[in-house]
Amino acid sequence: MPPITIVFISTGLAAWANGMYFLGMGADKQEGAKDPLVSVGWVSLTAGIVDLLAALYILTLASDATTLLAGLITFYGVFFVLLGMTEITGLDLRPVGNVALAVAVVPLFWWSQFEGSWMFQSILVVWAVAFLAIAATVNGKFSGKLLGAILLLGVAIYSFFVPIIILATGNTIP
Repeated sequence: MPPITIVFISTGLAAWANGMYFLGMGADKQEGAKDPLVSVGWVSLTAGIVDLLAALYILTLASDATTLLAGLITFYGVFFVLLGMTEITGLDLRPVGNVALAVAVVPLFWWSQFEGSWMFQSILVVWAVAFLAIAATVNGKFSGKLLGAILLLGVAIYSFFVPIIILATGNTIP
């Protein structure tokens, strides 16, 4: 598998920052200060840019499998660029929720690319749930605190930090 550790790290930190924000940790705007969501937005935007750069790098490896992986990473990279820009500029998050619907469903078609890896396949399911929760939350149909928990526990920790720990300890992701 191409080196995707920077994708795991940057996107994991973005999911962590967004999860903490939706849980209400560090989310209170101080009088005379900018909304903390702006800082979260910078982390999200950075993750999106890093993801897109990693996808471009992976394309240079030029095999069918890496091209498909680059496409999947691009899906998330574009989402995080949109999310970051929206958070930084204070725009309405509902269009981000609309994009999250596509990001929830379409990557599930990469399922067979991860044949034999129960962890990567389960991560696709976690992401589907998380992106559906994002769409529901920004449209007032789901609790922001529950979304925060999904982003923190399911996405940041399980989907990104656990694979990094597995790789950092010299093991293969199952």
